[in-house]
Amino acid sequence: MVGLSYTHHAKVRCAQRGIDNWLISMVLTYGRTQYDHHGGRRVFLGKPEKQRVAEEYPDLVRRYGRKLDLVVVTPADCDRTVMTAYVRNRSR
Repeated sequence: MVGLSYTHHAKVRCAQRGIDNWLISMVLTYGRTQYDHHGGRRVFLGKPEKQRVAEEYPDLVRRYGRKLDLVVVTPADCDRTVMTAYVRNRSR
């Protein structure tokens, strides 16, 4: 996805968490969207999306592993601005 902009918070968090631009673009391209009804939206890969990505990029799971549980938060009205990104905890 070309032309992404990052808030200062997103730049800091992505650097701290080792999340690169390619991974964010991939999640925004292939991921499913969930709106939070407060002006934001979360984009992430569910099981079907992960399977589709694994078919198109076979070495991706080996390279990124748990980082495929990435959640990208953007404003609901603008999918080109990244507010933050984090790897969700799936230990439940």
